[in-house]
Amino acid sequence: MLKKIIFLSIILILLMFSNGRFSLFFTTWISATLLLYWVRNYSPIKGFLWAWLLLAIAWLFQFYGMAPLPLPFYIILAIVYCLILSLPYLLDLILVKKRSHFLYTLIFPSSWALIEYLIQFTPYGSWGHTAYSQNTQLVLLQSISIFGMSYITFLIGWFASICNWSLAQKMEWVKIKKGVLTFGVVMILTLGFGSMRLVFQRPDGETIRIASISAIKKEDQKSDPELRQRFFANQLTDKDVENFNLREGKVNLDLMNKSIKEAKAGAKIIFWGEANSTILKQNEDELFLSVSQLAKEYQVYLGMGLGTLNPAREKPLENKLVLYNPKGEKVIDYWKALPVPGGEAAITAIKDTKIQKTKTVYGTLAVVICFDMDFPQHLKQAAGVDILLVPSNDWEAIDPWHTHMARFRAIEQGFNMIRHTSNGLSVGADYTGRVISEMDHYTSEEKILITHLPSKGITTIYSIIGDVFPIFCLLLLIFIKVYRYQDSKG
Repeated sequence: MLKKIIFLSIILILLMFSNGRFSLFFTTWISATLLLYWVRNYSPIKGFLWAWLLLAIAWLFQFYGMAPLPLPFYIILAIVYCLILSLPYLLDLILVKKRSHFLYTLIFPSSWALIEYLIQFTPYGSWGHTAYSQNTQLVLLQSISIFGMSYITFLIGWFASICNWSLAQKMEWVKIKKGVLTFGVVMILTLGFGSMRLVFQRPDGETIRIASISAIKKEDQKSDPELRQRFFANQLTDKDVENFNLREGKVNLDLMNKSIKEAKAGAKIIFWGEANSTILKQNEDELFLSVSQLAKEYQVYLGMGLGTLNPAREKPLENKLVLYNPKGEKVIDYWKALPVPGGEAAITAIKDTKIQKTKTVYGTLAVVICFDMDFPQHLKQAAGVDILLVPSNDWEAIDPWHTHMARFRAIEQGFNMIRHTSNGLSVGADYTGRVISEMDHYTSEEKILITHLPSKGITTIYSIIGDVFPIFCLLLLIFIKVYRYQDSKG
């Protein structure tokens, strides 16, 4: 009994560090292996319940506090989310009758990869995906440029299944040799491809100087709760408007002055953090004119991270980035397509979900905003983009986890990107996911990130074939089910 408690404790501790902000990449592989071993000692229902319980406890540790939500909400979310994540363990217990058959080692990884792929279509997108636990393993991550994140989950699940299959064969080399070597060859090819891509496909051409900027907001510039209440009731007084314009005018002046400074220093593209400039709708045209003239005078691309407020609308916030070219022309007017569920989604107006692109002398340029990057399906539109600007706004609990998630989209779609994050970690990264520049909002005084970013992206296999691998996993499960039926009849 004591041995079981110790073993169970080890599994739980490893699971707690297998994902989320405290993740250690190797614990993901080990915990999945041990949990699969544990549940296989029970009936399908009991094993499923064990997996559900342990995953839910671990998930609460991994993600609790990352969003400003009460504990009961997290508990409900853990119960529902981990119920779904436990299904691969249930399928393994139900479908695998002959543990000696190597083909059945594919059930667990295929079902796990498929389920995590389907979860990406929920309101929180790819948050919690197992692949993010491997964000430090750049060689391994190159494989998502072919198959997407589902392939990482599959490899981890297959490793767990192979280990348990080998134990079931009592580690007799004669019996496990072919299976172990098959998995080994797949891993060697995967890591070999990653190594070669990092060496032979790394960007080595022209770079462009890009400056991304956050405003410094002082105590006297913070929002007034009473003003906020009158705003949402559309009851702003003339004095309210005057005070708001005065307060936010200081912020806009700071952003403009920093933009001029960076333009003089040689930046060719300059953009502001997500909604760093807050302005009333009736004052928007005046700011547009000023920025247009600035872009034309200094011959730069200048993007405003705007939070335009229109209290007359049901959803009064326009969270957008408006980009002007060196001619002073507006070339991109992108509104955040996927606001965070809850408070942000309740007040954010959505114009459309199309990612806008513009061709420049530096390559094809595009913009998305913060949470948009958490949806691989949305970022498929960015195929063919060379430089992606990602104004963002985080908070300490998800810093730097949220920023590292964005690097996966760069590897998948083959673009170079800058994720400028107010209240978090800002990074410039190339299409291999390699970090070129970074800035910590909490330690930087000027809140400016300077990046010499490669100006040419690359076409990835994943950007062409899309989500073929999850479909392959589904077909594989169907084939195994048919094979199992035929095998039982024979």
